[in-house]
Amino acid sequence: MIITMAEADAPRLRPDIEAFPVVYQGREGVAIRDALGLIARPVVVQGEALILLRLLDGRRTLRDIQETLVRLRGGALVTCDEVRGWLDELDAAFILDGPRYRTARMKLAADYARRRVRAAALAGESYPARRDLLERELDRILSGAPQAGSSPDARGPLAGLAAPHIDLASGAPGYAAAYGVLDAAAPAPDLVVLFGTGHSLDGGYLALTEKDFRTPLGLARTDRETVRALRRAAGSAAAPDDLAHRREHSLEFQLLFLQRRLGREFALVPILWGSFAKDLRRVSRPSELPGVAEVIACLRETISRRDRRALVVAGVDLSHIGPKFGHDRSARALRAAAEAHDRRLLEAAGRGDVEAFWAESRRVGDAYNVCGFASLACVLEVLAPVSGRLLAYEMTMEEASRSGVSYAALAFYRPEP
Repeated sequence: MIITMAEADAPRLRPDIEAFPVVYQGREGVAIRDALGLIARPVVVQGEALILLRLLDGRRTLRDIQETLVRLRGGALVTCDEVRGWLDELDAAFILDGPRYRTARMKLAADYARRRVRAAALAGESYPARRDLLERELDRILSGAPQAGSSPDARGPLAGLAAPHIDLASGAPGYAAAYGVLDAAAPAPDLVVLFGTGHSLDGGYLALTEKDFRTPLGLARTDRETVRALRRAAGSAAAPDDLAHRREHSLEFQLLFLQRRLGREFALVPILWGSFAKDLRRVSRPSELPGVAEVIACLRETISRRDRRALVVAGVDLSHIGPKFGHDRSARALRAAAEAHDRRLLEAAGRGDVEAFWAESRRVGDAYNVCGFASLACVLEVLAPVSGRLLAYEMTMEEASRSGVSYAALAFYRPEP
């Protein structure tokens, strides 16, 4: 017998879907999509179905949902069969976290696991797929970098970078500022530890992959030996598969600039970090989390080897504000508070103070959805002792959804020996 999601004890939405406000056929609604691609085209939800979405939290039973809808209708009848039908429609669209979604995800993961190379997922969509056109676009962005050379307030060798992972056009000033610093990095790194945000990471604090990464600029080879050591160190803290890497842009965009800027072969250690939000109040830094602590120690050992020239790069964005990201106020109304929060995070990062960085997110309860928080916190742990220099800070506004995303570029330097 097939058990539908509607018959589950407490139906809930998938944790990895993205919902954002839209106007469709003159009516306001919410469009739903996912990074895995199971939802082929965004699904638009309007009217009473929006109320239903808010009730799918994994705690309410079908009967609870039915009774709540009756109450919200002022006593007008809503039957369990009606609710079951709506839930089955959501389940069929891969919006609910249930057997149908889990089965489809397992098939995707198994198919992806057999591949040796992670293909460029966004070539021809977010940037040109032709090498010559892509090189021209990257050079145009990089031409906006500050004048090359070490900044007078830089101290010690360059150890790491943080750059945006927003789309290339919106984040151009941040990408230029971050990757412009590589002109002053000598000698060039032969190992890049690349951190990103696992937007579709399901299970674990991090996702690892042994796949090489292909872009229109060529093949970046992954240091499989290091990845295997990290997997052993992480244990259950690592996701059981590497499906989160399949369409993740936060690493892919960085790799384009690294390949263009370095102009030479380098080994890659790609890591996607999940959310630490549920741990903000019970620990004070990533290295207090089982599995994460061991990964950080392994990375510290890797980058300290004298036969490697390592650079840690994080593709991160900061605050995500407005209705698109779950707020009931516009980004313009939230902008001042979000920017103040961003600045406090960046000041802590500049001091290399991971506990202050963590405490600031705890203070606001991750109210501004800083999706690069985990990656930046781990940069501070892996590179400690380190100081950071802010290179750029911007917030881009999306007027259609009354929402906004901020980003920064930073360079991290080790103390002089």
